[in-house]
Amino acid sequence: MKKRHRDFGLACVKIGLAVAVVSTLFTAYTGHHSAIGVAKNQPAKLAAFEGLWDTQPKAPLYVAGWVDEKAQTTHGIAIPGALSLLTHANTAAPVTGLRDIPADERPPVHFTFQLYHLMIAVGGALLALAAWAVWALWRGKLEDSRLLLGCLTLSVLGPQIANQAGWWAAEVGRQPWIVYKLLRTSDALSKVVQANQVLASIIMFSVIYVLLFGVFIFLLNHKIQHGPDESDLVPTGKLARGTKGGAL
Repeated sequence: MKKRHRDFGLACVKIGLAVAVVSTLFTAYTGHHSAIGVAKNQPAKLAAFEGLWDTQPKAPLYVAGWVDEKAQTTHGIAIPGALSLLTHANTAAPVTGLRDIPADERPPVHFTFQLYHLMIAVGGALLALAAWAVWALWRGKLEDSRLLLGCLTLSVLGPQIANQAGWWAAEVGRQPWIVYKLLRTSDALSKVVQANQVLASIIMFSVIYVLLFGVFIFLLNHKIQHGPDESDLVPTGKLARGTKGGAL
């Protein structure tokens, strides 16, 4: 955005966009197959992901919504039949709802629903951002859009948020089981490890990860502010080239 090291920065953006588009599309592909596996092996988790209460064909897929667990209803923007299509490749295929699962075997629905949809929303936003950047690059307007460049800078946080939201959704969504249908979380508690020890370890790991994240942001910002090493550039500001003409 400061017009420094223009050629070097543009080359880096092109590489980053190529990786972003491929990886985001691949993530969507693997996510689809994960949904098929969850529908088959952990139907309660899938039902919680989508706030699906009744077993039904043409099961809807929610874009966004709100779950009322007391009333056992879900309100929001939904695509009819999309969940059946996603999990069974057939809009007429039935998907198991939460009412067909014993109440003591259901996960916390609203919390799981929101975390799952946060993951999907962030992933979709990253894909849309990558598409926007590719379009702007193709039109030769990428480096002139401060809004787009600012969004690309902040997008480094997107995968972190999506990963954490997805992990929480997966772990909360499999409750009350620690080993599905074999061992409940309540029965897996250690009789040796005390509660304060568990809390201490959680705090310790949380502090470590916060510190690592802080170091990551610091080093990333330092590298961005510093820019490329002068040895990577020629006096004209263009990328240095090797003896065979390849960019170094």
